[in-house]
Amino acid sequence: MTSLLPWGLAHLAELEALSRRRRLRTHPGVDLPVARDRILGRLAPGDRDRLTARLLILLDNSERLGLKMSHPGASGWPDLLSEISAPPFMLWMKGDPAALAPPGIAIVGAREAGPDALRAVTNLSREIASLGMCVVSGLARGVDGAAHRGALEGSGRTIAVVGTGLDRVYPDSHRSLERAILEGGGLVLSEFPPGEAPEAWHFPQRNRLIVGLSVAVVAGPHRRRSGTYITARIALEEGRELLVFDRDARGWEREGPGLLESEGSRRIGGAEEILSAILPEGNTT
Repeated sequence: MTSLLPWGLAHLAELEALSRRRRLRTHPGVDLPVARDRILGRLAPGDRDRLTARLLILLDNSERLGLKMSHPGASGWPDLLSEISAPPFMLWMKGDPAALAPPGIAIVGAREAGPDALRAVTNLSREIASLGMCVVSGLARGVDGAAHRGALEGSGRTIAVVGTGLDRVYPDSHRSLERAILEGGGLVLSEFPPGEAPEAWHFPQRNRLIVGLSVAVVAGPHRRRSGTYITARIALEEGRELLVFDRDARGWEREGPGLLESEGSRRIGGAEEILSAILPEGNTT
């Protein structure tokens, strides 16, 4: 627990600052322990004492809820996540951290996508899982839910990155889906501590973690200039492979994928094309 305390303090300080300014401090080119210590060095003694007391309560609550807590450098921490410009200093997890081992493929898209488009996303996700990759998404309605379900149908693991504390499920209608993810050997994780309710600013922050856990991001049906489009731009900024998928999409569902394709992203029709995009040239085995 001793090694966890400084990471936890820095993380809580960052979340408090984020709740005020809605924008994460970035640490380009700075080792995470150095960034952590800089944050701790700026804390006033009263703030350090207050955050320490809160962290100790969270440690007790997390243990009571059966949640795992992890930080950069800890066993099982996803190194890929530490490469983004604003990595978290702490994650809460429930489920099997082994889900972090296979290559992560993120699937993101609109909550309001229609049944035909969602069916196509489910089929794509099933293919991805059958090839041994892990599907990463956000447990939201629409495309996220279809992505998680497809991975489960393909007998694969899937990771849900959520924008609340892990003592609740959001949306509530996805309780059974979360249970299926956990029973299927998957993982649910959050940078928000237990007790945190869903707030609008949580979800753009959550999306950067979806990108950070993935070697490629598939942008499914979505509108132009939507949250999915912003996530796609984050993927490009973080050097992740960005792919678009709009099979069986109609009307506005094609707006975002069409825009991304016009900006240079590759359109795919199946999981094999994801493999060819992420593997070294000439290596598709």
